[in-house]
Amino acid sequence: MTEMDSVGLSLVEAAELERFAASVMEAVGLPWADARTVAWALVTANLEGIDTHGVSRLALYARRVRAGLAAARPRLRWSHPAPAVALLDADNALGPVAAVAAIDEAVRLAHGQGVGMVAVAHTNHAAALSAYVERATEADCLALMVCNTPPAMPPWGGRRAFLGTNPLAFAAPGAGPGEPPVVVDMATTVVARGNIIMAAREGRAIPEGWAVDAEGRPTTDAQAALAGAVLPMAGPKGYALALMIEILSAIVSGSSWGPRLRSPYQDWTGPTDAGLWCLALSLPALMPLEVYRQRLGALLEALRQEPAAPGEEIRIPGARRAAMRARRLSEGIPLDPATRAELEALGAELGVRPLVWKAP
Repeated sequence: MTEMDSVGLSLVEAAELERFAASVMEAVGLPWADARTVAWALVTANLEGIDTHGVSRLALYARRVRAGLAAARPRLRWSHPAPAVALLDADNALGPVAAVAAIDEAVRLAHGQGVGMVAVAHTNHAAALSAYVERATEADCLALMVCNTPPAMPPWGGRRAFLGTNPLAFAAPGAGPGEPPVVVDMATTVVARGNIIMAAREGRAIPEGWAVDAEGRPTTDAQAALAGAVLPMAGPKGYALALMIEILSAIVSGSSWGPRLRSPYQDWTGPTDAGLWCLALSLPALMPLEVYRQRLGALLEALRQEPAAPGEEIRIPGARRAAMRARRLSEGIPLDPATRAELEALGAELGVRPLVWKAP
């Protein structure tokens, strides 16, 4: 069974989608290198099955840039207050531009110091954080990245959105050449807000337990949920994690926090002003790579050999992403009708060469 068996989906090659996305961003004023960075981040999310953070965000990014609410040509300003520490004023850069600069600098510092930490101020939605920590594993580093997002979650015991979904992503190099990295990428809410946005776009209900409406009442209406709040994962523990991430990404960097962040969808009065924080650890500084691979391989194999619950299988975080990437590179990336229509309209508006879709 292929993904085209799902009614209404259109398939497009990853390289073609990336070409189109980069051309859109160049058309709104980004330098080609930055346009390609944004396209890479969005299409990587689609390749790995994170469609809520993929090219469904392209039109939003383009419109924020055209409205002057995200910088097409930011001046990234660096400072290095300590040997393993860097601070980046992203000058309202699009999130992927700032995030790639940050993780690459963290890796560079880690190769020289064993560890590298970067705090980023004044940026925007960064797509799926997994893309950036996976990038670090290609340089033999462990990596952690967090960012704050506009209000979506009430504090534990509250009823009004205050903190964001505040995701965190971690990646560790695989157990050998060709083995996928271990990747953790999750919101600190029950579900990423992008899933609710996608449900609202498609007119679908959301599951019980995801969100509350503006009055704090449980809801399955996606539009009501967007006006209300997403619930924290694991109750007070999710709230505590979100607060930790708010401190690392916003307080430490000097970005806006809590309700001071502007929603990129709903607030067109000024920049989002989000923050981001990342850490890279050089594996060769900790142990020989071969020792690491042997130890990780033994751990993962032991996990796979554990007895599975009835009807279940034991999965390693990151394995599903790798399988989805291979599948979509082979078969194409599926896009829903609303996203296809939005991309086609955006391309026509900007004079970008239209997407070439795969034959059904």
